[in-house]
Amino acid sequence: MNLDKQKSDCADIPGCVRRLSNGERLFLGSIQSNVAMAARIVGDVSEKYLLHAINAARRMHPLLGAKVIFDDQHDAWFSTDNVPETILRTVPRTSETQWVDEIQREHTMPFKLETGPLIRFVLVYSSQISELIEFSNHGICDGIALANLIRDILVFYAEPAKEIKVIEPPLSTGYLQRDEGPSSSKSIGEDAINNLNLQWRKSPHYFSQEDFIEIHKAYWEKMQHGIVLLQLDPEETSTLVAKCRENGVTVISATTAAFLAAYQDAIGPFPEDRSIVGIPYDLRRRLSENVGNAFCLFVGALLFPFAYDQKKSLWENCQEIHSIIQKDIEMLNTTSPEIGLFDPTLIDACFSFAPLMQFVPEAFKRTDNLSAFARDTKNIAFMLSDSRKNRAPAILNTNLGHLNYPETYGDLRLDRMLFVPPAVRLVPLILGGVGVSNRLVFSLNYIEQVKDNGPSPTENMIQIRNRALEYLGFPEKANDRAI
Repeated sequence: MNLDKQKSDCADIPGCVRRLSNGERLFLGSIQSNVAMAARIVGDVSEKYLLHAINAARRMHPLLGAKVIFDDQHDAWFSTDNVPETILRTVPRTSETQWVDEIQREHTMPFKLETGPLIRFVLVYSSQISELIEFSNHGICDGIALANLIRDILVFYAEPAKEIKVIEPPLSTGYLQRDEGPSSSKSIGEDAINNLNLQWRKSPHYFSQEDFIEIHKAYWEKMQHGIVLLQLDPEETSTLVAKCRENGVTVISATTAAFLAAYQDAIGPFPEDRSIVGIPYDLRRRLSENVGNAFCLFVGALLFPFAYDQKKSLWENCQEIHSIIQKDIEMLNTTSPEIGLFDPTLIDACFSFAPLMQFVPEAFKRTDNLSAFARDTKNIAFMLSDSRKNRAPAILNTNLGHLNYPETYGDLRLDRMLFVPPAVRLVPLILGGVGVSNRLVFSLNYIEQVKDNGPSPTENMIQIRNRALEYLGFPEKANDRAI
């Protein structure tokens, strides 16, 4: 559906941008689905000029200044009406790893979905080197959108008088006629979905901003987002790219295979029914129609069975993964094409609330909506949520690839980017990769309990990262540090 039709449908909603797709709505209410991008910048960053650049980017990209309005039918709409100013928090830079602490801090602060905005910025500042952090609700953007936004902000920083051209956020469903979301690898079928919707509508539950905030607080009081980095310098990046080309594969295929092998060495093999690989990919590069550098959620996602074969070499495993990925992406395959058929309010219940009922039961006593939902134990949303638990993939690997951005912006230099996708409890390996200024960085993301006397998962993740470096041909880079 085109944007003009979307806007006419929500003519009664002030500042309406468009309706949310079910894929966007799935991520909107999930407290585990925030995404971050950190850019390391060399030079003395002016907070005043940076805020001016961020506000210019906000005028360029409507979803930077959006909130969500739920109508009387519980449909969700992006709106820019009366949204508060963009937040830029500046803190002194005390170490090279402080940006991780700031991302962890941001995770503890819920977005107010019905107030907005749904993105915040942090400048970890020193006069020589700073990190600019974008921290966003995943419902309004993907990794490429965040990366492009860094570039846009730096361009406006260097050119304050640059003309601002609004880029409206398209719906991916308008191009694929399907909706994306992390569901099962098997199609459910339209008749089955219609039946699930009928069951849901007999006993529906509708959630509010207050409900979301209570779940968010309870979860992030217990948990913390952990990060381990694999960083390659320009020469090492060139070496890896050359090896991949020599073997007819891509970096994403190589890193997927290497981390699967490393996990198997460090922890043990995955159960047969969990040997699933998930690969999100950017639709902007794959469509024949140019949608521009739109800031929105505009991704496809592959989900396919694959078990690393230790009898074969790393590169043989890579070639098998590469063959599957290339074939599916060429066909624009994506997981859960049927998710758009679900009642959107069932999406809220199944993906955002039901999965956490056992984990944070205390939160479900804090509002009337949550309490009523918790008592309705035979609700179809709980059944659907339980059915997904054993079908989570072993690895989710998002590589944004090499981004051909300028390295200098006035008197600033972009040194590297660090992409931090969501960490999900049920997925053991979650990778986010991005290459700029000839540097490739992958983050390995995981969840750990804040107050836990048991062994920290960080040691295992460092061991997995080090073993992956060995598989990729860089054993000398193994170390005992996370960052």
